[in-house]
Amino acid sequence: MPMQRVQMLLEPNQHKKLAALAQAQGKSIAEITRLAIDAGLEKLAQNEQQVRMNAALKAAQLLRDSMPLLAIDVAAELHQMREELDNELFSRD
Repeated sequence: MPMQRVQMLLEPNQHKKLAALAQAQGKSIAEITRLAIDAGLEKLAQNEQQVRMNAALKAAQLLRDSMPLLAIDVAAELHQMREELDNELFSRD
């Protein structure tokens, strides 16, 4: 893949850390910088996805909180529906 040349300024400590990593891994500072950028971009994307997910969960909670509570016993309703279905099925015989 063709690469684009960029120029950037680093703080002395950043350059020192990059140079140490490059030497330890037998790679160029440019390669280590590209790897660090890729890792940072991936982390930023994950963080952005987490932010969107949290916003969606918050919106869902607000919607849930705004809905009135139903005054029914779901288990009892299901039991009654089953009994009615059983009665209907057994009455066909």
